[in-house]
Amino acid sequence: MKRGIYGKCCKEGIYINKGPIKIVGISSGKRAEGDCAREDPVSLFYLKLCLREAERLGAQTELIDLRELKIGPCKECYSTCPAQCRFNETRFQCDCYPFKEDTFFITDENIVTIEKAYDLLSKRDFFRIYHDKGRFAERDDMWKVYKALIEADGIIFATATNFYGRPALLQTMLSRFCALDGGVEELWGDGKNLQNSIRYSKNPKAKYKQRLYGKFCAFINVSKEGDNVTPNLMKACVMMGMRVLPLGIAYRVNWYEDKTHRSDTTKAKNDPYTLSLVKHIAREMVKQIKKSDRKYGLWISTA
Repeated sequence: MKRGIYGKCCKEGIYINKGPIKIVGISSGKRAEGDCAREDPVSLFYLKLCLREAERLGAQTELIDLRELKIGPCKECYSTCPAQCRFNETRFQCDCYPFKEDTFFITDENIVTIEKAYDLLSKRDFFRIYHDKGRFAERDDMWKVYKALIEADGIIFATATNFYGRPALLQTMLSRFCALDGGVEELWGDGKNLQNSIRYSKNPKAKYKQRLYGKFCAFINVSKEGDNVTPNLMKACVMMGMRVLPLGIAYRVNWYEDKTHRSDTTKAKNDPYTLSLVKHIAREMVKQIKKSDRKYGLWISTA
């Protein structure tokens, strides 16, 4: 957390944002101009337009493109015991994925990045460790998402609908929000000791942090199947205490009128109704954030 931006808040909150308004846009489309689709997601086009409008109104923005990140799935340790899920607010990491770089365990004491291991080891030893799941740990980029969301006042999700469900990149990332919605910091670094987690959870004074509580959220969806994603995504955000922006949904349904789909993108990018919804999200989000106290986070108890 940047010093001077966040400060301790009163009892009902955890942080108060004292810096410039920050809005984060998350693009979860897998389509790419340089890959099989030969074009980027239309939802990404809308999201960039939305963020530009927010910048015009004085907000700082950040675009997170999930295509560019390596994010592992949630390991669901919370279901064993609530305190088994831990989150470090200095490193912006959950302890299921403690490495920000690909890491080699040459010995228990000698732990190095993959680049250093390449220089230190013979080719044979390098690949022997690389293929050993117990001695090679892949990097996890979710810390970049965590950092952006903790610093944000508002979050805009840009998605599609795949087989009437969430896109894979979105679902993988969203499952990792568990660490922000209750992850315990006090037990970080104990090697996932289950007995420590049980003792923590049995303490009647034990509390958990809803770190996204109070932040504004909005949704952009482009699909041929209709927007089956936003209602459930909205439900998840509300469960975490986020505030859904009034009229905070921009959607575009690309009907199967063109059998080749070649005109879909052009029509979508020039649809005045959807473009007006996208700009409304930016304007309304900046407006609502300015009116709010900008206090985020909530302590909760399972007692």
